[in-house]
Amino acid sequence: MLDYSEKALDHFFNPRNAGVLEAANAVGSAGSLETGDAVRLMLRIDPETKVIAEARFQAFGGGDAIACCSALTVLVAGQTVEEARRLTGDAIDAALGGLPGERRRAADLGNEALQAALAQFLGLEPEAPKAEAAPVSVKLLAPKHESKPKVVREVPLSPAEEAEVIARVIDSVRPTLRADGGDVTLLAVEGSKVRVHLTGNCSGCQLAALTLGGLQKRLADALGRPIRVIPEQKPLVSIAGAR
Repeated sequence: MLDYSEKALDHFFNPRNAGVLEAANAVGSAGSLETGDAVRLMLRIDPETKVIAEARFQAFGGGDAIACCSALTVLVAGQTVEEARRLTGDAIDAALGGLPGERRRAADLGNEALQAALAQFLGLEPEAPKAEAAPVSVKLLAPKHESKPKVVREVPLSPAEEAEVIARVIDSVRPTLRADGGDVTLLAVEGSKVRVHLTGNCSGCQLAALTLGGLQKRLADALGRPIRVIPEQKPLVSIAGAR
């Protein structure tokens, strides 16, 4: 902690604009859950003035990503799209008083998410050639292990009750997915396996594993038993709620 400036610590302990922006019309993601930090930046841009009216973020990994995204949302709020496109990782780093050593990379990660969101808004192709990114199977993004509930139910719910609980939990995460142009649908419940179908941007999103992991934990706690969420690329012919 001694290596961090007061500005960086303030943004880490008191992050600005953290959470989902449901009214976002520009969303950009950067990083990887497999290699470390991953961030998602959501912007609400006025279509007429091209001014960024609101910015929010989700950051997963180290505190550097949280601090950088917090500072980034403050920097871009009120800027025009063209002004924001000129923003650099150095500017984000400077706003935090300078990050130590390799932790400076988080500033570039935040800027990468920003540029991706702005490119989406402008209808531009991403800088990296699409050929370099091989299609990723949704199943590879599934959580590897079951989630254990905080409290195990002594009396299990009936299949009908479980179906109602699962539907309610899935509905609670849909605003997050729809803000990024995706959605999730329940397909079936088979013992401890809950099969879902991801659509839109969620079907190949770098943060799909985290999204499913969060859904999996919520379901386990709500149902009171171990659960594993498994995404399917094509809907199954099955009955949701079957045990």
